[in-house]
Amino acid sequence: MMASAKSILTAILIAALLSGCVVPVVAPRPQAPLPDLGSGPLTSHTRGNRSPYVVFDKTYTVMPSSLGYVEIGIASWYGKKFHGRLTSNGEVYDMYQVTAAHKALPLPSIVRVTNLDNGRKVIVRVNDRGPFHSDRVIDLSYATALQLGFAEQGTAPVVVEAIDAENYPDQAVLTEHHESFYLQVGAFSKITGAEQLLATINDLMVLNGFTVDARILQSEIAETVLHKVWLGPIGTTVSRDEIAQLVQDQKLGTPIQVKVE
Repeated sequence: MMASAKSILTAILIAALLSGCVVPVVAPRPQAPLPDLGSGPLTSHTRGNRSPYVVFDKTYTVMPSSLGYVEIGIASWYGKKFHGRLTSNGEVYDMYQVTAAHKALPLPSIVRVTNLDNGRKVIVRVNDRGPFHSDRVIDLSYATALQLGFAEQGTAPVVVEAIDAENYPDQAVLTEHHESFYLQVGAFSKITGAEQLLATINDLMVLNGFTVDARILQSEIAETVLHKVWLGPIGTTVSRDEIAQLVQDQKLGTPIQVKVE
């Protein structure tokens, strides 16, 4: 029976060749290994840390250390256009991995990013340089923006905090972790309204003895850009409540609170 089956198969192949047909042999496509974005050592002496460096005729300096780094600013994200390209420290950019780009942090660095619009938090690995826009502090992968809830818009206001225990486990000082708070005191479609409120808030803080930073950050909502006035970081719940009450007493609205921890 086996010999007969073999003879039949041989006859079919010969007939196919004689009739001009080709029977293709398709080899399985090899699967490319996914890049291991978490394998690199957390050291400041890696590729991508050349300092100073120049982009678009502007000079940037890499920070010697990320210890204690905290910054509030605008985050953007990047996706398909850069998918598969090399990042500044030589890894392959994968828009579906949780990574980020920063102009000055040592590569790689581990940071926590908090979206001030919704309070969502993500721990992310910085392995690239950018964004090279003066009004933006960090550029996130598509996957990171998705987790933070702003992948359907271009930018969002964020707090970026370096995680010292991850970046410098031998140097980080083990202290009790403290919460900090941010207050959104207004949002305007026109920047002039935000600038007027910012000036009023700054005067209010000075008159009442508070040394709290106030700034305007942009959020892209649908097809509209909102200019939001943010106060923070505020170190204690007492100060947070006092400042929020001052804003309300001046009939400047009811502040929206975001806690960062």
